[in-house]
Amino acid sequence: MILGIDIGGTHTDAVCVKDNSIVSTAKVVTGENLVDSIIGAIQGLCVDCNLLKRVVLSTTLSTNAIIEKKYAATGMIVSAGPGVNPRNYFLSNDFHLIEGAIDHRGREYIPVRKDQILEVAKILKKNRMEGVGVIGKFSVRNPTHEKTIYSLIADRFHYISMGHRMSGSLNFPRRLHTTYFNTAVMPIQERFVLSVKNALEALGITSNILFLKADGGTYSSSAADRLPVETILSGPAASMMGGIALKKNSGTTLILDVGGTTTDIGILIDGVPVLEPRGVCVGGLKTLVRGLKMVSVGAGGDSQVCTSDGGLSVGPHRYGPPVCMGGLQPTPMDALCVLGEFERGNLNEAEQSLAPLARQMNREIPELARAIVGELVKTIKDSCDDFIHEVNSCPVYTIHEMLHPDPVKPEQVMVIGGPAKTLKPYIKDMFQMKCLVPDHFEVANALGAALARTTAQITLLADTQIKRFICPELDVDMKIPAWYTLNDMISFGNQALRDNARYLGLSDDIETDVIEQQSFNMVDGFNTTGKNLRAKIQSRPGIISGWREL
Repeated sequence: MILGIDIGGTHTDAVCVKDNSIVSTAKVVTGENLVDSIIGAIQGLCVDCNLLKRVVLSTTLSTNAIIEKKYAATGMIVSAGPGVNPRNYFLSNDFHLIEGAIDHRGREYIPVRKDQILEVAKILKKNRMEGVGVIGKFSVRNPTHEKTIYSLIADRFHYISMGHRMSGSLNFPRRLHTTYFNTAVMPIQERFVLSVKNALEALGITSNILFLKADGGTYSSSAADRLPVETILSGPAASMMGGIALKKNSGTTLILDVGGTTTDIGILIDGVPVLEPRGVCVGGLKTLVRGLKMVSVGAGGDSQVCTSDGGLSVGPHRYGPPVCMGGLQPTPMDALCVLGEFERGNLNEAEQSLAPLARQMNREIPELARAIVGELVKTIKDSCDDFIHEVNSCPVYTIHEMLHPDPVKPEQVMVIGGPAKTLKPYIKDMFQMKCLVPDHFEVANALGAALARTTAQITLLADTQIKRFICPELDVDMKIPAWYTLNDMISFGNQALRDNARYLGLSDDIETDVIEQQSFNMVDGFNTTGKNLRAKIQSRPGIISGWREL
């Protein structure tokens, strides 16, 4: 059996899959202690935990820590050299510039100084830094400086991230942000993973634990400890993977995951999600974290309803559950309860919560309730329009990193999440297109997490003139012969993915795709002096084999 758990801001959902079928689902309120919420959801499934062979978690832990700035004190040691001033991207006072520079081809032209590195480490220890990020501008072309710094400080700090291990792509500002955030959330992730393991073992669950990443793939708990920044925005990614699993999609489908606090918006093109190729943004800052193209809007079933400029406003804030379920502030769910479309709520409490607004706006309570639901759906629709415009404003890549040449124009909308079935007629009317609400819509995120494949991507770079080969993600730095070819490099990369499957958090039965390959001649005068070779290889993303769409 397979267990998928999605820990959302409002609810924690769980789903158990066996023999291509969903055998049990559960939904509990997410509490302050996330591990308790996980245990509650598992116990709600009423299944034999000893039979579980795969457990996958999707969590907002890292995302929330970064957005709320509730992460560990973190220092940075940066060797940049001439060019972009890294001080423009410093995130705290504990960023330290040191001497040292590598050029764009990976050649050292300013060495690092051991005495300077040790002095910086001394300052960071004095300032009680829990972790340190180490980064050089062109470390993906030559990680020597980062490795030297690491070797000098490794016995002084428990949490250390090196920039070249974050991604093989170039972009110094994004690498700074990614390295900093990865280091900052390491202690939080480590404690969480350990607590989850202990709690699951107490329930008799001994299978490996996987975590969902921003790109809709999974990786092992050991990889999650090392690269926790990859879990940012995994909740919205679970929405997309759930949409894939629940319905065979053709054409272009807009996915709406309506939760209690937010609505996550994404797009599927013939059943394949759209990718954010350069990296996702979190806390308003750009990273190198590979992720799906999505947006979250602060409008959900439990969003606060109030007046604004004489009209109605829904969200972006949430102050607990609806009044009809024991909350303090009126919400769209209270409006749906008044309209007879949310039977679990207390009708009298719902009507009383809307009465002051009705008097203020000189409306009957049922009329106001319809207007509230309409405002919620309109807010979502406006955000969808902005999202589609943004998607079409730049080249569109699918999760397989294939360019989609045509403008994206949704042909249908799929709604998942708790209020999906209730909101379907309102969304269909507002969007003026076919509206789908699949079976098991309430736990689509948990199902998406459960069925997502394990994924990883590596970058391969070779310079035959200086006879050097680099794979930053695997920390490979080796000499090559002058006659080294692109085919040689791709063959090495495919085997390296398999050989390092456990380190990368992958399963053993991976399928690989070469998603980029380039070869450039290097010329000096009128003579070719060598080749610059580049390639990217990934394990194939998507839903695990053997699952049939419902």
